[in-house]
Amino acid sequence: MSNWADSCHDPVDEILETMWMLEEDETPATRSAMLEAAPGEELDLELLGKLVTVGLLEEDREEYRLSTEGRKRAESVIRRHRLAERLLVDVLGMREVSIETNACAFEHFLSPEVTDHICTLLGHPKQCPHGRAIPPGSCCERARTEVETAVVPLSEVRAGEQGRIVYISTTQHQRLDRLTSLGLFPGRVVKVHQREPLFVIFLDETQLALEREIVEEIFVLRN
Repeated sequence: MSNWADSCHDPVDEILETMWMLEEDETPATRSAMLEAAPGEELDLELLGKLVTVGLLEEDREEYRLSTEGRKRAESVIRRHRLAERLLVDVLGMREVSIETNACAFEHFLSPEVTDHICTLLGHPKQCPHGRAIPPGSCCERARTEVETAVVPLSEVRAGEQGRIVYISTTQHQRLDRLTSLGLFPGRVVKVHQREPLFVIFLDETQLALEREIVEEIFVLRN
């Protein structure tokens, strides 16, 4: 009997997702590169040819590229997967070692509407827990237009003021993991206690002292 994750496996989406990540890494999408990017997976050469035939991929000698339609579908898959990872980490408190399989399964159940609701709930995050970019959706553009002038780095919030965390802009996974373990993630309200000599905030009843460079990477919506 197949398990839940296996039943959610979509070989087309898996190939498109792999293609997207190879492009992110500026790696030519050859067959060998695709195999290396997804260790333990078998590359379905027949399916690869079908994706070229139906116009989701383009083939140039031994290298493949996403077509316009393929890129659109791959972007949707990547967006759902990385938002699922953020939801599992930021809201459900799961650790990195256990999120990949769950996110892979979860992504196939998310409609565009539910995906946008999750994105809004999380504060329109720009990066997944691994530091890779999350493709923005229409909800992100609406949010940017509506609150662009209200969202500021936490470092700009004055003592006595408070704000709700919208997103954390860092490519350092260890730093993001540390902030998450402290309870600092999108949706949480923080109050600035003092700015000098240390930047001190309150998170509910917990007092935290943060380095200046970290404070500059936390973006909040002023209350």
